[in-house]
Amino acid sequence: MLKRTKMLLVCFAIIFTSVYWLVSNYVLLINATGSLGNWAFIVKKDVIPVKVGEYIAFTPPANPYYKDTFIKIIGGVGGYKVVVDKNNIFSVNELIIGKSKDTSVRGDKLYPGPTGIIPDNHYFVYSPNKDSYDSRYRTIGWIPKNRVVGTAIPVL
Repeated sequence: MLKRTKMLLVCFAIIFTSVYWLVSNYVLLINATGSLGNWAFIVKKDVIPVKVGEYIAFTPPANPYYKDTFIKIIGGVGGYKVVVDKNNIFSVNELIIGKSKDTSVRGDKLYPGPTGIIPDNHYFVYSPNKDSYDSRYRTIGWIPKNRVVGTAIPVL
């Protein structure tokens, strides 16, 4: 009986440690807006994405629409050049990202985001959805590294 109790305690310790490790290092996030093709993401906490095209999870700056963690695609990193043309079409290193809008889906006035060279440790983030609220808009802008939660991996 003592051997069985020890075995159960060891199993419990392994399970508890594994669950603690998972919860400490990963989080499941749901994209409720539909701005990306996937609606469920696993986020590797504190794993900073570095490549254009990777999914990034971050805490957005104060804005009138959202407070929860955002998931977007990295469109540019430090040193990349962001331009916007007379038709409000944003490009990063000459790759067209999308058009910014003058008003939100709620009818609020929107202002274009920053242009020029992205500073080190900052990201231009976007979604291909025409209504995506991202770096094309001043209130979101370039995301500093200290707002990054981690790398997002689409699962569903």
